[in-house]
Amino acid sequence: MKILLIQNDYTSLDFLNRILVERKYILKATTDGSTGLAMALHGRFDLILLDTQLPRLDGFALIQRLRQENDSTPILLLSGQDDPADKARGLYAGADDYVVKPCDPGELLARIYALHRRRTGGFNSPIILSVDNLELNVAEKAAYRANKRISLTAREFQLLTFLVENAGRLVTKAQILEKVWDGSTASNTNKVEVYINFLRKKIDHGFDHKLIHTTMGLGYFLKSGL
Repeated sequence: MKILLIQNDYTSLDFLNRILVERKYILKATTDGSTGLAMALHGRFDLILLDTQLPRLDGFALIQRLRQENDSTPILLLSGQDDPADKARGLYAGADDYVVKPCDPGELLARIYALHRRRTGGFNSPIILSVDNLELNVAEKAAYRANKRISLTAREFQLLTFLVENAGRLVTKAQILEKVWDGSTASNTNKVEVYINFLRKKIDHGFDHKLIHTTMGLGYFLKSGL
């Protein structure tokens, strides 16, 4: 996967370079908004990791310019601004996702994978998704916690993958039914509870730190303890 990094400081670029090169991604980078726009328009990228605060052209204006040029490259805003208004502004402008810096490397890789999978429509990437000491090998449909393999059914693996892709974010039962069961059992939210319990017994049993959490009446989220 070829990724364009447009970040406003070299600390962020160094962090991204370390975790993405390890995953065999091809990277191009700049700290300048105008230069980033030119690179995005004249290059072919699978994903853009974009900051909001940039010299010469800010991230919001850059997104709008790209979308005006009918450039549909997925954009993940990676910003130091933990402001819901900034997030909404970025998503309305045309960004596909928003993550606040500093972020967990495992969560970031999961978000990148989710955007790439959404674009390509398949599970053929060799990416290892990881949150805390949980790892998913999507190509092999294999799950590990603390390097110990966990036996999962196909549906359990699909549900766990969805939770990992959305690590740190609340997902509702309706969203789970739509993504994991294709909405075909939309009236049966009890099925979600049953499978969440299956996963808890397999993923969290025996560990002091629990990864799968419930927000009563709203949904579930997967949270790292690191």
